[in-house]
Formats: sequence, structure tokens, C-alpha cells
Amino acid sequence: MNILGLYGGFDWDANKSADKDNLATWTHDSGATLISHGNHVTSISEERLTRIKYDGNFPQNSIDYCLSVGNLSYDDIDLVCVPSMCLTIWYKQHYEGTIHTKLNTLFPNAKLKFVSHHLSHAASAVFSSNFNEGSFLILDGAGSLLYSHNYQDVKNVETNSIGYFNKEKGIFRFFPGLLNVNEFGSYYHSLSHKIYCEKIQRQIDGYDEKYRESWDGKIMGLSAYGSHLKFTEELKDYQLSKELAYEDVPYVTFDSRPYKENHTFKNPDEKAYILQRNFECALIDYVTELKEKSYLDDYVCFAGGSFLNVLGNSLLKQSGLFEGIHVPPYPNDVGLHFGAACFGAFQNKEEINLPNNIALLGKEYTQDTIEQQLIRGDMKYQKYENFEELCEFTAQELNKNKIIGWFQNRSEFGPRALGSRSLLMHPGPAKNKDIMNSRVKHREYWRPFAGIVLEEHLNDYFEEDFCSPYMLYSLTVKEDKRDEIAAITHVDNTCRIQTVTKELQPEVTTLIQKFKEVSGIPVVLNTSFNDNGEPIVETPEDAIKAFNNLDIDYLVIGNYVVKRSEISY
Repeated sequence: MNILGLYGGFDWDANKSADKDNLATWTHDSGATLISHGNHVTSISEERLTRIKYDGNFPQNSIDYCLSVGNLSYDDIDLVCVPSMCLTIWYKQHYEGTIHTKLNTLFPNAKLKFVSHHLSHAASAVFSSNFNEGSFLILDGAGSLLYSHNYQDVKNVETNSIGYFNKEKGIFRFFPGLLNVNEFGSYYHSLSHKIYCEKIQRQIDGYDEKYRESWDGKIMGLSAYGSHLKFTEELKDYQLSKELAYEDVPYVTFDSRPYKENHTFKNPDEKAYILQRNFECALIDYVTELKEKSYLDDYVCFAGGSFLNVLGNSLLKQSGLFEGIHVPPYPNDVGLHFGAACFGAFQNKEEINLPNNIALLGKEYTQDTIEQQLIRGDMKYQKYENFEELCEFTAQELNKNKIIGWFQNRSEFGPRALGSRSLLMHPGPAKNKDIMNSRVKHREYWRPFAGIVLEEHLNDYFEEDFCSPYMLYSLTVKEDKRDEIAAITHVDNTCRIQTVTKELQPEVTTLIQKFKEVSGIPVVLNTSFNDNGEPIVETPEDAIKAFNNLDIDYLVIGNYVVKRSEISY
């Protein structure tokens, strides 16, 4: 069976807030996933192909990409799985048959399956995990419409869901949570917007559509600058079910007024810290009560946009509440079509086989394709027949504080650059953070850069001992290593880190091993291969264009090296 998962707007402009009738239309992170006879073929976000950040429009390019990789036609698709969304216009089109008509026309031989937003999130986590049995928790801003067939009523939506699964027995039980509580996503997102606008001294006059999905990450980074505060009871913005004495189901309620009286005279840095600490404490209190009352098992999968918060994830990891936790590399809406496709395969009793690295789900481009694009772009390049020699050269240049555009292997699926489409630099000199920011990334000064570390040296540099292959956790840099990797050590002495091995990420692992030989440091600074506000590069053509537009020193793409004209080899 050939199964296609797809997510995105249909016949409206999903990159705008509203249409002519003032119906909400903003949708983000559209894309498509192809699973063929139980084997995952590819997953791609539409933004990687249209070059429109957070593109939410119908994923036509993603569909064509998936079919091309799978060598299939539209007629070959047997099942199309579509996650629902929290939009009046989506339900209007669903009930009027517009969505069905479009999909039946495109895929004449396919059955259609609509999967709830949170069920798609849950499946993305469950089927990317190596757990055979366990439970899941979904937290985000808003998911599917609940308990109503009136498409104009979108007040009652998924914000929290739990469930149980057993892959061997074919069990997948899904329970939408209580309405109007556990609103972790909307609490953090709405206040992040207000704090960000205050920080950059901009009026809160509606959403900046280009950056509206990035405020949460910006404010998470800013929170470290307010960590001198002591988080006391009067700064607490939430209450637990046991404090409100309603029923026996664990839940959290937030006071999401933008500036409570006891926050009024705090600066934006401190407000960011207060917001982050409330989120973290509420999350730990909530899952603790869920575990105590047996709503969650010893092995838990987490998904939904709230689990892009690496500080919260790290506390979950350190809590000792669970034997094992799993957060997929695509916990936000990026992963919805992947989850929907997996759930369709599961319901059709097909075993789901994923690549060894569950983050590298995009396409790998051949050396011939890369060279053709270099020639077409009139690029001067040097080819290395031996990949280790290429890594030796690159390591030497990293040790000279050069900025490297790094393009290898299959592209990453999800919002993080994980050593396939990355910009790399020496992690040592503190000034390298500012150099990378001023020359290339043009981000707010308070946002830190991440790092990649060889897994076998994790404990040499970080206090926590858990691996982070998909950059979903933040670890504390050991005191005696903070100067050695100053460019990636945040002001609170943490670092959002990726651990790599030859098994999961062979190319960048080889490079870091060579870098360790010349520098003594088994770590590199890593950020996504793009400029601020742009999607991560996908194709060789994208990488060449980015190299020409960005102030970086080298492009290392496949077995080829392109240098700035003023640099000699």
C-alpha cells in the first residue's frame, strides 16, 4: 500500500491571517510524507521547496517531491491521510466537500482518511520511538475542533491529549483532554509575543506573519538573561487541579493576562524568565500528577509544539519520573503529515520501517547532481576523492575560525539543522558567536548558538549524562569547559546540544573527529544553513545560492569544496 500524508491549506492563502470574509486562514508548516508498503520513503516541509518560511499552503511541491523520490505517480497512491487543523475555513471546506473533491481529483485511486490534529501528533511520536508499549502526552496551542459539528464554533479545541499504545498488540487508545485547561501552548505563545514586542520596543499591533512562529524560541533564549531572579510563589501564574478541587483528573490552569500586577515593573528579560519558569514548573507538576494517578506509564512519548521547549524537555528528562521518554525531532506541526501517514499504515496493519536516523527523512543528492549544479552556477570548486581528506581540510579551516556551509547526506526533517544542512564554526572564542551573528545570521543578540559534540565526549563537557541526538535538550556546560566552548555557552551556562555518532550521522562525526585532532576540542558550533527568516537549504542549488548571498568562507557540499575568491587553499 502506498500511503501519502499531507498537511496544509487548500484553496486559501494559508500564509495570511484572514481571507476576504475575515475567516482565519493562517496555517504553518505544510508538507508531505510517503510510506510505501510499510517503508518510509521521504518526508519534506513545503517551506524547503518554496523558500517561504513556515509556508502553510497546499503542499503541491512536497507531494511532487515525495512521488519523485518514490518513483510513483498520483494514480499509485492508495491512501491519503490528512490531519485536521484549528481553522473555521478548514471545517467549512471539509463539511462542504471542497477538500474531498480536490483530493479525489488528484488521487483518483486513493481512499481518504482524516486524522485529528492531536492523534497525528501522537502517532508522530509513538511510531518514531523504539518503545513497543507506553503512553503519550500531547500539548500545543490548538488542535482539532471537539464536540461540535458547527464549523463556526472553534472555541472547543484540542490543547491536551493523552493515550496508551502497544504496537505488538495493535492497540492505540487516544483520549482528548479536558477543555480550556492545560493550555501550555497558547500561554507561552501569547505572552512570548507581548514580551518580544516590548523587548524590541514595537507596538503590539497584530502578528508579524513572517516571524509569528519564532517568538517562543526567541523568548526561551531571552529567559536566561532574567535568571538572576528568584522564582517565588508570588510569581507563579498557574494552579493545579488539586488546588482547585475539581474532579480527580490532573490539570493545570494558567493566568494568561499579559502583565499581572506582580510582573508589571519587571523588564522584558525578567518577564521572559518568569514565563519560562512558570512553563517548566507547571509542566513538571502536571506530568508528576499524571504519573502518580497512572495516566502515564513508565515509557512516554511527548509531542506538540510545546515540546520544542528544550529547557522544559531537559527537566522532564532529569525528573526521574519515567524509565524512558521520547520526543520526536518534529514535535510541532511539521510532523503532522508524518504522524498521519504512520497512523494510516498502523490501521492497515503495515509494519512501519524508518531510517536509522529518524531526523534524516529528506532526499540525498548524488555527487553527480551536486557537480552539475556547481557547473551550472559557474562555481570554482575542488573535488576530494577521499572524504576523510576533505574533513581534514575542513577541520583545519574551522580551527582558523572560518565559517563553513556544510551540506551532506539526506536533509533533515524538522525545524533543526542536525549536521546535514548546517553552518559550522569553532566553538571556542566567545567572539565567534558575535561574528556568526553579525556576518551571517543577523539574529537578536540574546539568542545562543547550538553545538554538536561527539557522543563519547559528552560527559567531558556537560554535567548531564543523557544523549541528545536530535537537539531536543539543553545541557549544563561544566565549569572548567566554559571558556573552551565559550561561543556556544549561554549566559546561564547551558548549551542546546546535539550528540553525534558514526552510526547516526557519519559525515559530521568524521569532521568533528578531525577537528578534535587539530584543536583538541570534540565540539563545533552549529546553526542552520540559512539567513534569518529563511528556510534551511534543501537542494544543492539552494546551498549554492545561500553561499553566494551569505558572508561565509567555504561551502563544503558532498565531496566538493567551494571557497571565497579572496581565500587561497
